[in-house]
Amino acid sequence: MKKILLVIFFFVIIISIIIYKSVPKKENILFIGEKKYLDNINYEKYNAFLYDNITYKELINLIKNNDYIVIKNKKIYLNQLISNSDIILIGVNNIEYNKKCNNNESNKNYYYKKINDYKKELEKIIKKISSSKIIIMDNYCDNKIYN
Repeated sequence: MKKILLVIFFFVIIISIIIYKSVPKKENILFIGEKKYLDNINYEKYNAFLYDNITYKELINLIKNNDYIVIKNKKIYLNQLISNSDIILIGVNNIEYNKKCNNNESNKNYYYKKINDYKKELEKIIKKISSSKIIIMDNYCDNKIYN
């Protein structure tokens, strides 16, 4: 009798492992950024933390201060969404970037370097909160095409 129970027990464990492995895991994707980017992506499948106009520096400060939004009388914290996400899409600084597109080359080069420093700092902060994959969307100019 004990042998039969033992065999059934192991059989149930093996079947439960097979079922668990065969069910596809749904990835939790978070989009942080400006609403302007939503025209370019299918945002319906993402969790979203949206801003009208935000720079990398402002986003860094919001993450450090654990910003939140209120939905249905419930606070949803940015850092909590970041820690629970498998993939994080970041689309910020585009409005500010467009303003800089028409400036002279020396100002642009300084601005690009500053943006890259902020991107590195942002990635470093997010990596402290979560081990998720981070995708930072490139900024683009509406008026001009740059190589």
